[in-house]
Amino acid sequence: MGLFTSYYVGIDIGRYGASGVKLKINGKKTKLISSTSILYRKEAFDGENLSDESEILHALGMIKASLKINMEDVIVSSLFPDRILFRKIELPKMPEQQISNAAKFQIVKELSISPDEITVEVDTRQKVPNLLDVSVLVVRNEDISKFNSLFFKSSLPFPDILDAGYFKFGYILKDELFEGVTFVVFEDVASTYLELFKDRVLMGIDNVIGGSKELLKDGQNANSHYQELSDKIQRLSKMMLSRFSMSDAEVEHFIFTSEMEEHLDVWHNVLGNFQMAKEVLMHREAFNISLDVPLGAYSLAIRGVTDNYKDKFLPKKGKKSKTV
Repeated sequence: MGLFTSYYVGIDIGRYGASGVKLKINGKKTKLISSTSILYRKEAFDGENLSDESEILHALGMIKASLKINMEDVIVSSLFPDRILFRKIELPKMPEQQISNAAKFQIVKELSISPDEITVEVDTRQKVPNLLDVSVLVVRNEDISKFNSLFFKSSLPFPDILDAGYFKFGYILKDELFEGVTFVVFEDVASTYLELFKDRVLMGIDNVIGGSKELLKDGQNANSHYQELSDKIQRLSKMMLSRFSMSDAEVEHFIFTSEMEEHLDVWHNVLGNFQMAKEVLMHREAFNISLDVPLGAYSLAIRGVTDNYKDKFLPKKGKKSKTV
């Protein structure tokens, strides 16, 4: 690898298949090197629970060979969203290096769990002069280890960054969509997650029961599935706005996507009369990309570029994966 070039790989392990994208950075230019998508040959998940890891290992092996991944590449992947806990907390103003420990202490009390069992990541903004508004993402270390073991068993390096699964499409969304109030909605296999943003600040994350797995049931009609799901989403959206004292706020954008992309047109038609937002967008309409690539993997690779652009060398030995 040359001094001024780096390779960034996004690997998206989904519920129905896995995909990878490899980018090359030369100076300030980003070039797509290769991409691939591998559908699992049989079901790898029973709902949200992994039931056959051999399908994932097979897909990762094919991605490794197709993208020619090696130890020098920066790898970004994402944990499954149901393994990530999100909390909003308030803390008194304190030095930045103390915020993570204080947030972890509060989460440990809430969950009655040992601090050695979890990893905590925080994002902070000042709410009032002496009070901090803190977004906290919590993951069990056991889940990080289980996820990393998939890479180890596939003879892949551990990811340099482990992202939270419901954010994995967010790094290529058009910047202007985060002005005002925006909902980003992601349908996973058994649950659908709602992210609420206000002027680029993540206000909250919640979810409703109901996901793409239901579309595989005998006799399940995609139109009725998305009508029911959209009704649930509309109710939860109103509750979230009320929770954050935004009941009177006008929602500018509602952006939606799903692990099962082939039914997005049906969902879009159902949302034609959606009253919650001024503009309703399928994910491909909301992205700064015209390439025909796996979007989750591409977005994760872009996160790697954004986070590590100024780093010339990224040590792998002994480096722990970072959760977003």
